[in-house]
Amino acid sequence: MSSSAPIKSTAQDGIALILFVIVLAFAAIAYTLSNVSIENLRYEKTRTSQLALKRAKQALLDYALTYEDSNPGEYGFLPCPDYFDSVIPDEGGSDGNCGAAGENILGLFPWASMETGILKSGTGECLWYAVSGEYKGIPKTTMLNEDSNGAMRLYHRVNNVGVVKQGAVAEDRVIAIILDPSKVLPGQNRSFDNTSLCGRDYFPAEYLEGDGTIDNSLLSGVALDIDDFIVRGIGTDELPTPFNDQLVTISRNELWDAVVSRQDFISNADSSAMRRQTEALARCIAAYGNNSGNRKLPRPAAVDFSGLDYRDNTIYNDVAAVSYLGRYPHSVDDSDAALGAANAPNDAEAVIFDKGFCDSLVVLAGPAINLNTGSGAEGYTTWKNWKDHFFYAVSAYYAPASAADTGAPSCDGTNCVVVDGNEYAAVVLFAGRRSGAQLRNEPIAGDADTKNSLANYIEVNNPIGDGTGDYTPTGNDIAYCITDTNPLTVIRCP
Repeated sequence: MSSSAPIKSTAQDGIALILFVIVLAFAAIAYTLSNVSIENLRYEKTRTSQLALKRAKQALLDYALTYEDSNPGEYGFLPCPDYFDSVIPDEGGSDGNCGAAGENILGLFPWASMETGILKSGTGECLWYAVSGEYKGIPKTTMLNEDSNGAMRLYHRVNNVGVVKQGAVAEDRVIAIILDPSKVLPGQNRSFDNTSLCGRDYFPAEYLEGDGTIDNSLLSGVALDIDDFIVRGIGTDELPTPFNDQLVTISRNELWDAVVSRQDFISNADSSAMRRQTEALARCIAAYGNNSGNRKLPRPAAVDFSGLDYRDNTIYNDVAAVSYLGRYPHSVDDSDAALGAANAPNDAEAVIFDKGFCDSLVVLAGPAINLNTGSGAEGYTTWKNWKDHFFYAVSAYYAPASAADTGAPSCDGTNCVVVDGNEYAAVVLFAGRRSGAQLRNEPIAGDADTKNSLANYIEVNNPIGDGTGDYTPTGNDIAYCITDTNPLTVIRCP
């Protein structure tokens, strides 16, 4: 009987070992499943945030794309954020007037106005949104087009140092930023109004933060200032000054690539907005000559405004000195003075658009275009926003002079501009999209003035600028010619 005891002990030990292995296996499985669950949860939160940010970005691009449909002559504007707790507009609505002109503004993403439904991050927070002052819809800038720069830069951390990720040069600065505030960090206290959908908590510092140098929650509040933002990286939420904002940006090129895909910008179509606008501007110039006492045309404005603000309508004045090539003039008082009261059309009115013959200009395609400044018309609004893109060259013979015209044709091979081998009284051009190394930055926010160079805008054969020269387009410019006839007429340049 005594010999059976060791056998029993060995069997028990074997069972215990099996149970121990089973327990270890279950523990390992539980641990693995736990880790998988945590990783899945993190992945789903990140994916939810990325989808929300992507959807918000697309909604803003769609808004810019269709803005002109209800605001004729205005392209590319973005909505104000929901940044003030008010009853009208209600929560999620774009506030009607966001700060001073040119001031960047930050608030909650206006999901109600964008009709996206509430967009929340993976941590359940509503998104935030910042827009550059030049691009916000209210109050509007006096010139917004595809060469208007953003006023924000994006940083990230490289070797524990903040480095510019986007916006190192003016033309790459950010137009808009959508931000996911992520989870609460130490020092933040987020409140939530249970009767609301996004909490009605309009204190960005409780949601957004930075690295101690850059603060995503704080803008300068000064017009045309550049504001900096920083995006989270691996481990940035565990730094002594933690930050965890996830964000996406909208660049100038992204926005305008969308906008110029509209039919309005198809340069070869007679019905495109910019071709119709260029034709109307040429017809306004021709009408000046046909209504003057000696069939003379006005001089252009300058190309180089010597550091002045190219957004200012009033600096687009004709030049009293000998000038035959420049930007399309807003005021033509110097030309009127050169012609004299007896010959200048409507001498009492300095603005060419308001002289009475540019109110209803019949163009080849579409309805007539009104350039009158007091009408809020599409034609004038389009000129106002794209005025730095319109150029005008007048022939030496047709520039203001005291001697009356002896009758057309008056070009003799030495005194007029040429397009495709033919002489014309004048030509009006619209400078198409930038190409090659062209830069068109304004002298604001510390940027160098590159709008002062004709070569950054038009591509023609030989723009001499002395009242002669060959203005045959060689790039993507639109050109309309004013004929050397009596009366002066307008044709699409060959």
